[in-house]
Amino acid sequence: LTRHTKTVNVLAVSMHGALLLTGGNDSRVMVWSLTSGEMIQEIVSPAAGYISAITWIDVDDCGETTFAFGASDSNVQIYERTNVSALFVFCSTTIGHSGPVESLAWDPVHHRLASASDGRPHVWNFTPEKTLVSITSKLDKQPYVARTVHFYDNGASILVLYLESGEIFCYSIEPWDLKWRKKVQGRIENTTLEGNFLLVSNLKDGVDKYSVPSLQRVQSYSHVILRDVPLQISVARQAGLIFIGGDNGFAHIFNYSTGAFRGQLEHANRGDQIIPVAVSAVLACILLYLTRRR
Repeated sequence: LTRHTKTVNVLAVSMHGALLLTGGNDSRVMVWSLTSGEMIQEIVSPAAGYISAITWIDVDDCGETTFAFGASDSNVQIYERTNVSALFVFCSTTIGHSGPVESLAWDPVHHRLASASDGRPHVWNFTPEKTLVSITSKLDKQPYVARTVHFYDNGASILVLYLESGEIFCYSIEPWDLKWRKKVQGRIENTTLEGNFLLVSNLKDGVDKYSVPSLQRVQSYSHVILRDVPLQISVARQAGLIFIGGDNGFAHIFNYSTGAFRGQLEHANRGDQIIPVAVSAVLACILLYLTRRR
């Protein structure tokens, strides 16, 4: 899939596996068909800066009609299409933060969107008019980057993970309150929440799996890290595999349950960085993007 002119930062596969969203440093969001490999739509937003976060918004069973993306201009934009044959159109933009949007997460149970940036999270109600209304206010700003955010406990809580400190905050949403605050070993880069397990790229020697809420480390997926880059993690539960981006021309494959190394996917030249990875369970494929060369 070739169209972006600069680094690709984020990937998002739709609920039914038919569509892929990609966003990059060229201020573009691309919509791709995963069945044909064709680009369906190109959305250019120069004022947004680089695209830093993206997620599908599943408001119905279709799961492929609405999405949100965040960018370096601190805003969150919403796009929607009225049917599967139409193009996506702009719906709204929300000034969410004072820095680049680091992460977005969607809660299909309560129809809420969470975002993380500039040391704090925000939780938004998604209205029928396709706008965002904040339900969090006067949050204390932490002196660290709020790197990722996840809905937890069926959407009743959120997890906020901080890069430099290795800390994880768990907030209840209604009422808004800090439930607990704990620390993992090492720093926190990209993360994935799989049920009650949190997978954390530690920027040192691989990925660690923690049980939530105890944060007991129960598994490690060890691999060499050559550069301080945000390698992404994707889990193919049906296949029992975990895929991790790489900084030397290939992605890593591990057994999800045992942590055993299963192989590598050669995707570029030695020294090239493959940061975003995603899995389509429906099409049984792994998606890799060469983001930059050394």
